[in-house]
Formats: sequence, structure tokens, C-alpha cells
Amino acid sequence: MSSTVAIIGANGQVGAELCLLLAGRIRLVPICRTRSGSAFLRWHGIACRHGRVADPEDAPRLLADCDVVVNCSLAAGTPAQIRQTEDRIAHNACAHSMQDATVIHFSTQSVYGDPGGARWIRWRNPYGRAKLATEASVRRAGRKLAKRVYVLRLGHVCGSLQEISATIRAQLMARTAVLPDKDRSSNTVYTAALAGAVLQILEGNVEPGIYDLMNSPRWSWSEVYDHERAECGIEDYLPEHVDAGRPTTTTILKRSMARTVGTLASLQWTRDALARLFAHLPGGLNARAQAWWYSRRARSEISALCARRSVPEHLTWVENGSRFFPASKSTRELLAEFSLASATAIAPWPDDLPDAVPKPHVSRLG
Repeated sequence: MSSTVAIIGANGQVGAELCLLLAGRIRLVPICRTRSGSAFLRWHGIACRHGRVADPEDAPRLLADCDVVVNCSLAAGTPAQIRQTEDRIAHNACAHSMQDATVIHFSTQSVYGDPGGARWIRWRNPYGRAKLATEASVRRAGRKLAKRVYVLRLGHVCGSLQEISATIRAQLMARTAVLPDKDRSSNTVYTAALAGAVLQILEGNVEPGIYDLMNSPRWSWSEVYDHERAECGIEDYLPEHVDAGRPTTTTILKRSMARTVGTLASLQWTRDALARLFAHLPGGLNARAQAWWYSRRARSEISALCARRSVPEHLTWVENGSRFFPASKSTRELLAEFSLASATAIAPWPDDLPDAVPKPHVSRLG
């Protein structure tokens, strides 16, 4: 294929593995903010560009020669900062790529809301709301600038470099894996399916739009664990199946609220605000708050030691998706086609990719 494909966020879990799978098949332009962030890819012999696509002065030299832009980036900061950064990336991906460029934006199944209960109770947490807003931003920029835009809503992303696969493999190796007694469909998608979707879009076989991208056909959690067990070379062990129970409406509401509160509590600005609040409380209240926190943490750690083995909550989530990506190959075919086995380190490391347009020269007078 003659396309030049930029991968924004190439230093992340999804972006890095996608680059490794696609390297050698297309002209690849991985984009990382810093050279330290691109070290993993460069160690594997993949040359990169460095800079911030969110910066309108930096974006042209990163994207101007690219006719396909794949956005795998994940912004950080407060909800307002995340929204602002993702909006800038979405706009610049459309504005500073080639005139007839295609933009592929990776979104998330979280836009549908909390999947931990029933279909009729779907609380959308701040992360899901932010990603839904970013979808609207990239589609709006695409319409304004006449770009072909694809929004791919990903489920749990599995693969050799992905956290969920690493967790499953660790459980299997430790013989501690637990599955629901009733096999359930998963919302998983392997990175090989992402690579297949990108190539299929490059071939021009899919119309622009919003798609749910998951394994094709959809895998159950038992199939996911069986595949990871085979990847680990484990033949003498099968995960334990236990009763997952059926959550009540009250439990569903509590879980949804807990996830929302947990998301807010994990943000740095929330912790900073609480720290400033406690700093102005009287000494006695400060001491009581600290004691409560230490007691709560101790109870949690002790409970974890005594808790019975239970099914991880995400293994009981409801199915998502309405308009699925029309994959031309099954996920198992794509897993056989795409492999990281050939990705080995080489020396010397490659030079950085040249800029799409030269940096402006700044004269120094006096």
C-alpha cells in the first residue's frame, strides 16, 4: 500500500503494539511526544517523529505528508484539560494532514455508559462523557475540512502488550483464574483486529462512520481465556468456574456510583483539592480524617486476604455494540496473520524520521 500512515500516541500500549504489527506493511509514521517515549519502538528498529499534535505550530511538520492519521492518543489531566487537549488533537489531525486524508479515531465502549448492570441503567462516567465529546469533535472537524472520518469504539483491548492480557496470563500462570459459571460474551478486541481494520479501511472497502470494533465473531470470556492459556503454553490447567450471581438494582446503582466516584477521586485535581481542604481543618479533625483513612485501608487489605475467590466484575458486564465494523476476516485469522514474533531489537537504532515540513528558522539578532 502506498499510504503514509501517522500513528498519534505511538508510545501508548495500543499505539505501540499497532506499530509493531503494521511495520513493514505500510509506510509508518509513529508520533511520540518525546524521544524517551519512543525508545521502545526505536529499540525495535521503528523510526519515529517527535512532537505534540495538539500544538497547531507543531502539527504541520508531523502530519503534512500523511494521508492517513490513526489517533490512539490518551490525554491526561483534569476533565477540562483532557477535553481541551483531545479537541485540539482531533482538529489538528484533520486540519494539518494531507488534503484528502483519512482520519481513524479510536474511541471506547465507555461512551455507552456503565456496562456493569442492566441495559436500562447506564450511568456514563466522566471518562465516557469526555470520549463521546471527542467523537463529536473529530466528526465535526472532518465535515468542516472534508476528511473521511472513522470512529472505532473499542472494547477491552487484548494483545501481547496490553494490560488485560498481562493480567489474564498472570492469573493463569498462578492458577488463580476465575470465570463465571455461565459463559458470557465479552466486549474484547485483539490488537490484530485493530491492525486488520486499519488495513481494510486503507483498501477503501469500508464507508466512513462510527463502528463498534470487537472480535469477529464476538468471543466469550472462556474463548479469551482459552486463547491466552494457549499463548502461555499451559495445557494442564483450566480456570475455576464459580457462581457470579445476579446483581440487584441497588447493587447496580451502587457499582455505577462507585465507579463514577472512583474516577473522580483518581484525578490529580481532586486529590489536590482535598489536600488543600484538609490543610485548613482544625488539628483534631485532621487527625480523625487521617485515622479514618488508615483504618479503611487496613480493613481493605485484611479483607483482601480473607476474601473468597470471586469473579472479576468486568467478566459479568453486559454486551455492548449496535453497528459493528464489517471485518473481512475473523479475529482468529488476523491473529494468525499478525504476530510480534518477528519484532526483535536491532543495532544501531534508526535515525528519527524527517519532518513533513521544515521547522521555521528563527533568526537571532544582536
